[in-house]
Amino acid sequence: MSNNNLPESYFDALEVHFNQLAVAVASGDVDALPEISGQVHQLSVNLNTIWHQWQRQGLASHMVEQRVRALAEGLQIVRANLLRRMTLVEQALRLVVPAVEDPTYAGGGAYGAGPRASGRLPSVSA
Repeated sequence: MSNNNLPESYFDALEVHFNQLAVAVASGDVDALPEISGQVHQLSVNLNTIWHQWQRQGLASHMVEQRVRALAEGLQIVRANLLRRMTLVEQALRLVVPAVEDPTYAGGGAYGAGPRASGRLPSVSA
């Protein structure tokens, strides 16, 4: 068995890329996000496929499970930071281009569209 198939080597690589992802999200480095998140995703998929093999071989120890939990908690923090950044971008976009957002209800009033005209002209008498 090669050293690259040991749980520690997978987690070491995953943690390095995950930390790079967290830094890219925190700093707003949008150019690096797609590449780094793709690497984290690929490592996670690889980890998922080999996990059952580790369990059969007795390599999935308590320490490995703790590392999985730590990565899961870190991922929640990165996700929260992404959501905060998304909110800031949406707010800035609304300021720059206010017509981008469509109202939920047609007519744009506080309670939806007002009454529609029937096409009938009311009679006016003097």
